[in-house]
Amino acid sequence: MHEIQTQFATQEGEEEWMAVMHEYFHRGELLNAQQYLEMQLQSLGTELATRCLIDDPDRVSISGWEELQEAIELAEGDAITGVTLAIANEADRAFEKGQVHHPYMMLGLYSDDPFAFSQADEAKLVEEALAEDGPAWAGFDEDIEVFLECDGLSAINTALVHHKERHFFRDNAPQEAPARYVEYVLACWWRALLFHRAVEKICREKPLPNQVPVLAGMVDMKPDAVSVHGLVEGQRPAPQVVEEEPQTAELLPASMITRREVEEMKEPPSGADLRKRIAQNEPEPEPEKKGLVARLFGRN
Repeated sequence: MHEIQTQFATQEGEEEWMAVMHEYFHRGELLNAQQYLEMQLQSLGTELATRCLIDDPDRVSISGWEELQEAIELAEGDAITGVTLAIANEADRAFEKGQVHHPYMMLGLYSDDPFAFSQADEAKLVEEALAEDGPAWAGFDEDIEVFLECDGLSAINTALVHHKERHFFRDNAPQEAPARYVEYVLACWWRALLFHRAVEKICREKPLPNQVPVLAGMVDMKPDAVSVHGLVEGQRPAPQVVEEEPQTAELLPASMITRREVEEMKEPPSGADLRKRIAQNEPEPEPEKKGLVARLFGRN
């Protein structure tokens, strides 16, 4: 019996173990998290634990990053100062034997309008993402489409989707947690680690313009692991603010001029503009926000 099975026998013991892992991710100490998980998986020695160790972080990659860099560089209007990135599974996924489950990616691009990303450090970004009522940026992502893919997670993701012991009921105060349940918890964290290490790597090798930070997480997946990537403290330029040119000087005496407000011609409003107008003119009760999907993207 593995010692972690004894720790997981109580809900409090499992939560204490989870808190250590969350702290690793919140601080961006992914190498430490990886070394700790590797030790636990090797010691547990189950089939899925061994399967996890085969999936080395270097085998997971993200494609489409150049398209994201270009979109940030060429974005019109307010500068993009923050990015949220997550993986998720299709809600209507099938469970037939042999079915492969490839997670898809969710992306959000934000300016400093709803939240001052350009002024926030790592701790502030994590704190805001985990806010009980959801972050200030929820629902204010810019209307920019970029498609990213995360390759190399299908095997472990499929194993987790089909796993038979994803829950542990502690009736009658058991002395230890089943090894199959423990392997499921550890494998979920390994999947999260693989994804975050891939984001960490591409942010290091191909930084986003202006050192825009990437807040990454999981949507409707265990665990709710959040980490900030690509953040270079003290090296982010402040977003440029375009000042309006002064109006043409009046040619007639003020007493002879009847002033009328003229609406300036603008480009068609973006999705973000429309959402702001609706929010200002027709306020609706905010929906209950649950999990990371609401925290990062403001979607149900």
